[in-house]
Formats: sequence, structure tokens, C-alpha cells
Amino acid sequence: MNILLLSSGGGGGNILRSLKALFRRDLLVSHKTDSKYAERLRRAVTTRFLDTNEFSLSDVPEEERLVIGAATTKRQGSRHNPEIAKQAFDESRDEVEAAMRGHSVIIVIATGGKGTGAGTIFPLAKMAGRLKKLVIPIFVRPSFERHEVEKRRYDHALKVTEQFDAAGIRLIEVLNDRGYADHAPEPQALVWERMNLPIARGLRGLLYVLWDLSQIDPSDLSILFAGDGRLRIGFSEIDPPDGQEPSDAQIEKAVRGCWDNPYYAFREPVGTSLVCIQGDWSNVVDGKIKGRLAALALGGASDNPYNPLYARAVHAPRPWGVTALFAEHTGTHAPLEIEWSAERRSAPRATAHAEAGDVHILAAASEATPKVSGPRPEAPGPKPRISVESHPFPTFWEFALALNRLDPTALELAGNGVEPSVRIDVVELRKLLGTFWFRSVFPRLSQEWRDRLFEVLVEGVVLQDHVMRSGRRPVRISELSHERLGQIAGDAILPDSVRSDLHLMIAVGAFWGPEALKRFTFAPVAGAVESPRMAGLLQPFRR
Repeated sequence: MNILLLSSGGGGGNILRSLKALFRRDLLVSHKTDSKYAERLRRAVTTRFLDTNEFSLSDVPEEERLVIGAATTKRQGSRHNPEIAKQAFDESRDEVEAAMRGHSVIIVIATGGKGTGAGTIFPLAKMAGRLKKLVIPIFVRPSFERHEVEKRRYDHALKVTEQFDAAGIRLIEVLNDRGYADHAPEPQALVWERMNLPIARGLRGLLYVLWDLSQIDPSDLSILFAGDGRLRIGFSEIDPPDGQEPSDAQIEKAVRGCWDNPYYAFREPVGTSLVCIQGDWSNVVDGKIKGRLAALALGGASDNPYNPLYARAVHAPRPWGVTALFAEHTGTHAPLEIEWSAERRSAPRATAHAEAGDVHILAAASEATPKVSGPRPEAPGPKPRISVESHPFPTFWEFALALNRLDPTALELAGNGVEPSVRIDVVELRKLLGTFWFRSVFPRLSQEWRDRLFEVLVEGVVLQDHVMRSGRRPVRISELSHERLGQIAGDAILPDSVRSDLHLMIAVGAFWGPEALKRFTFAPVAGAVESPRMAGLLQPFRR
């Protein structure tokens, strides 16, 4: 995956300089341990500094400069006038478009304080969208109350964000107003650096996900960035001693630091998100990070729309930590049409083959999934069944992936009953139930497909009837209500042996209804006695 980091104007250039410094350091560290990996990563990321003033780019390598509007500005800047900057962009439209081609992801960074950034960030994002690129715009809104800019420039910055909203383009909007604190006055340069560095460090984590989509299905990204509303990016370090796992206190501090970021315009509940974990530790730590972020995002609401995507930056050098990109929930939107052909690598693997440990958070969030069980929807009449020879889906796994891409053949097959030639593997099905993207696939399946999937689960899965405690008495997992299962999964840190069965039950209850759980076979756990650790974990749920 090829990524273009494109700044516009002086303020955006300063943020990109910070990100570039972090990225170059990572390359130097990675080169010592895996030179081939470092070289592939270097080739995947391109930086370009766009400006109307060539003098402001004197410290930038010539091949990274993109000076626009030579005739309009004589390369001497836009005179703090966004309209002149827009004219310069129109003059150099062909050169800008040429710089974007060959990249699948365009990250555009600008500030609204002067002219070039404010006048070009929206046209840049529109151009990237027209070229079917995945565009991530980052716009810093200046402060009027703190006299960073006069009223007319502040009003223009507001118009920029209105343009994004009207066009239905998601935007990371940073509010400079929130960087000031009367009780702790600081130099302005220090305030800006404190606000800009988290952007750079957050983008650093995203680069490790976006350049190698082996863990994230591109169609999931097309949904994550679809629609209007704001995005919020967060990063926080987790730096345990060599050879040691992070402590619970370190994890809690990092998750809070990643979640609590006051600088962003973000009003609605969190919808989809992308969580990138960087660190050489066990999946137990990963599970704690995911669980704590999910608990914050869900907020205890049963109808919360939170849907996380997870990825791991396995080669990321220190500083380690967690990066999260949160999207406001602004309704249901059609996926973006992204042209991924600019990739210079083989097609990415689907998210469905993620680690089993990724299943449990999605299951915990599945309380927000609308129930799709119930009476079979009425159809106007029987549809002709697709012949075995005409569909290219030997397994349900591949069929589900095609449905997620809205493949016409898969969509027709999904509504035509059940095709016996599509093999359903119970292990793969169990993984699918925990993936984010399958929640949008399931409603497209006919009742016959849903019934067949459920029968495969009932016949192929035996759940362990783990002993827990409810109130003062021990109870088996088969006796707990679907609601109580969701409470435990969302807040408690569970042993792997319990977690896997628990979250499968939650997923089944969300898709087929709580009554479906009675169909499963539960095997007694020999000698099962609640351990002191388990008792402590479940203490909040006792009455």
C-alpha cells in the first residue's frame, strides 16, 4: 500500500516535519534488525510539502517540494489570502493530481491560520476523493478568542469545515482554542507543539496499518471513513522494562491517554474505530487494552454503535503504545469507492483470519447490533437459484468476503436460499461471528442461510459450562442471561478458557436471539471451582 503524506502551507508543514522525524527514526531503528522490511516501509511512504511560498520550503529536500501557482503568486506566498491560494491550486491542478497518482491513501495536513492551508485543504481532499483515494484530512482550526487570527480568517476556517460536512467527507478537526489554559500560561510555540505532537505520533501508528493491509480488510476501511462527521486520533505510550509485561496501571494510563484528547471537535458517540497496538507483549495485554477502550466507548449503553477494528504493528520499534482512530457515529453510510490498484504488493488477507483473541471485544460490543432474528422477511416470489457452476465460492468464508464487498453474484446467492456446494467450516464460522465486518454481512443472508449457519454451530460446537458466581451462589455459564453475559464480557478480564465460549454465546444471542443459546450442548467442567482470581474479577457483578 502506497501512502502520500501531503502538507499544505506552513502550519501543516510543521506537523509533517514532526511526523517525518519520527518516521525517519523508525526506519533507522528497523534497518538494524530487518533492512529489507525497513526498505519496503520507506518505499511505501512518500512525503510532499505543498506551498505557495518556495522560501518556506528551503529546509525541505527539493524532490519533496510541491510549489503551486507560480504565475498566480510568483512563488512568494498567498499573502494570507485563501482565495489566492485556491487560484494557485487551480493553476497547478495537473501537477497536484500527478503527485497523488500512484498512492492509495492520501493524508492531507493543513492549518487555517493563514492562506495556503485554508484555501487548499478542501480542494485537495475533493481531488483525492475523485481519484478514488482513501483521504484523511487533518485541519487545525485557529483561535479567534485568543487572537491567533482576526475574525474574517476565523470565519473562513469555519467555512472550510462546513464544506467538508456538506460534501460528506470525514475530517480530523483540531481546535487551537482548547490548547490554552488561563491557570497555566505557556509560550504559544510550546502549546502548538503539545497539540501537534500527538497528531504526528498517532499518524505514525496508523502508517504501520495502512501500508500493509494484512490485518484489515480494505472494505472495512471504506466503511470506517464513509459519511460525514469528525474523526479523532489518539496515541499513548506503554513502555514496560525489557522482557516484562506492562502493568495494569500502565495499561490503564495509556488507554486513558489515548481516549481523553480534548483538542478535537467530536460531538457524537463513537461509531467505528481503528485500534493499532504496538508492543512486544502477550495477547493478554492486547485483550486488556481492547477491553478498556471498548468499555470507554460503549459507556454502559446497550444501544451504543461502537464497532472496532483491530490491528497490530508487529515490527514497530519503541516507543510502543496504542494508537486509535475514532469516528463519530452519524448514521449508516454506503462504503467509499476506493481504488486500491495503486498497491505494489499482493492482495491483502482478510480480517477474518485475525487472531482468535480479537473476537471477544467485538462480541462484547454486539449488544449494539440490531437483532436480525425473527420472522422471515416476505419476498415477492421465489428467485431462480444460482447454479453450482456459476458461483466462485467454494467456502462460506470466501462467500462472506464477497458479500462484504457487495459482489453482485454473492448478493444474489445470499437471497436465494442455501447453496449446498458452499462448504461451511465451523472453526471459520466461529471466527467470522467475532469480526466487525460480518455484522454487516449477516442481514444480507436469507433465513435459510441463517438457519444453516446456526445448525453448523449447534452440531459442531460444545461449550464448556464454566462455573461463575452470581450473588452468593455459584452458577454455570449456561444459566446466565444474555444481558449478564454481555456485562461480564464488557468489563471483566477473563481467562482465555472462559472468554472464548462466553463471547461466542454473546455473538450467537445477538445474531439469532437469546433463546437460541438453549440449543447448545454444555459440557460440565470437571472439578470446576471458582478461583480467588475469578472471584475478584466477577465481584462488580454480584448483587
